[in-house]
Amino acid sequence: MLARYIARGVFTILFLLSLFDNIFQFMTLNLFLAYVPFELCFLLRLFQPRRKIEWPLFIVFVLIFITMVPNTFYMITDLIHLKQFIFNFYAGLNLKEWIYFTYLISGVLLALYCLMVMFLEVRLFTGYKWLNRSFIFVMMCLNGLGIYVGRFLRLHSVYLINEPMRIIYKFISAIDGNAIIFVSLMVALQVLLYLFMKGVRSFNSI
Repeated sequence: MLARYIARGVFTILFLLSLFDNIFQFMTLNLFLAYVPFELCFLLRLFQPRRKIEWPLFIVFVLIFITMVPNTFYMITDLIHLKQFIFNFYAGLNLKEWIYFTYLISGVLLALYCLMVMFLEVRLFTGYKWLNRSFIFVMMCLNGLGIYVGRFLRLHSVYLINEPMRIIYKFISAIDGNAIIFVSLMVALQVLLYLFMKGVRSFNSI
């Protein structure tokens, strides 16, 4: 439960701060969308089917979760907004720039933290390790695809609900070697994050 309380506390602070700032107003929506999958992930076991009649509801919930989950890792691309600041070290310390730097990095760290907790939660979703790891890898691939679709095709996850065919068509039309390499890079970053997470957790067994 501590993991959830930490995420909720940090999210609440960053979200409220975004409401009172003109420069990073885009963070209001991005923070919200990045945090929603975190809470949904903890409901996966609740919707886990035990009877045949429960499967339709489980499938619907999983589809919603899959649609939303790329928004969490998408937060790392918000680092590009730092380009609006000069960061001229020779001109001396510009405290305002570093306040915004701290805020933006905090948002990215929150997203990575939420993603790691989701990986841990999914890792224990079923009694089969190989299946859980497959789920995690699928999440990583979806995150990579989501970043490509959102950042370069400028399509929002909500379009999967009201315009699914448009997203599929536009994605298929845009996919090429560079897109595949980009998605692979995003997956590689998540694999690296997952390895770091396992390395830190290994201290518990020492």
